[in-house]
Amino acid sequence: MGSANIQAKIKKGLAKAINKTGSTNSELVYLVQETNTGGNTPIDPPVISTNDVLLVNAIFKNYDQSLIGGNIQAGDRQLVCDNTVVIKVGDTIKQGTTNYIVIDLGQAAPTSDVLVYMPQVRVQ
Repeated sequence: MGSANIQAKIKKGLAKAINKTGSTNSELVYLVQETNTGGNTPIDPPVISTNDVLLVNAIFKNYDQSLIGGNIQAGDRQLVCDNTVVIKVGDTIKQGTTNYIVIDLGQAAPTSDVLVYMPQVRVQ
């Protein structure tokens, strides 16, 4: 079974989980992409524009209380999403009016093909 086949199964499984647990008025999850244009000096400051990219197959889950400590703090959550949109440490994830920052990037990538992203996120 190739990675493309596994990726398709992951997308299908996440979509099925969203349909079973979500509702029609559930808040969607977005990656906030920032674009920095212009200069980088006080005289010519950068202009930062943002673009919200929908994470179609994205589900939040809470960490088990026994894992809290060290890098995982109370209130941290884990986002599970497919590989359609690349997620990096420091990215901003938005759900409704809540913004999260990606603290640690967990991913399942047995080869160079990422199957699923599972980043640790923290409320900003």
